[in-house]
Amino acid sequence: MSILYIILAIIPIIAILFFGLAIHFYPGGNYFDHNAEKFSFLYNTMSDLGKVNAVNGEWNIISRIFYSIALTLISIFVLVYYGTIWRYFQEKMATKIISLIGTIIGIIQSIIYFALAYTPDDTLHLVHVRLIYGAGAFLFAAILFYDIAYFLKRDFPKLNTYSYLIMIFIAIFLTIAIAVTPRWGSPISEMPRRAGHTLFIFIVSFIYSLQSIGAVIYTKRQIKQISVNE
Repeated sequence: MSILYIILAIIPIIAILFFGLAIHFYPGGNYFDHNAEKFSFLYNTMSDLGKVNAVNGEWNIISRIFYSIALTLISIFVLVYYGTIWRYFQEKMATKIISLIGTIIGIIQSIIYFALAYTPDDTLHLVHVRLIYGAGAFLFAAILFYDIAYFLKRDFPKLNTYSYLIMIFIAIFLTIAIAVTPRWGSPISEMPRRAGHTLFIFIVSFIYSLQSIGAVIYTKRQIKQISVNE
């Protein structure tokens, strides 16, 4: 299992690289300036990278391919991670139930991520927006349930516990910022939703990698403990 989690730790990093390539090859245009030549971290969203046509009207094939690959990789990570990690929480009924719920939510989250990769915002806008809200809700629920499981299972690496806790706080802060800043008017009102969303995806990908590293540490501890007992 440790080899599996080592591979999983690498997948989100590769996804980050593909997101970076998608940003690099994005033709241009954003919410405030349709003629902008590059991707703007303040006024573009990650969804712009997956559009059939960029905001400036140019064909967005290269950026879209890299974006779709990145989201597909994250979808695979979430599916495999949550599909396997629950096995380490079977000792107590509380952690068994909580981890099972978290895994079910995580699998649904994975399906939504995969769907997001292939539903462009410009041609399937309504579906895309609904998937984004769904992805955010299921992501938050999955990490919340698993963070509770981590706290209850005290021998699991603190790396997993506190990295997910940090993600929870960031998600709450971002949600509050998106809710409050519209009172200040544009362009400030758009910045948390756009820049915050972009930054959050990179943070989530990085923390997913940390989660796998923690799982590697735990797996090796278990193997060592079994060897000692034998």
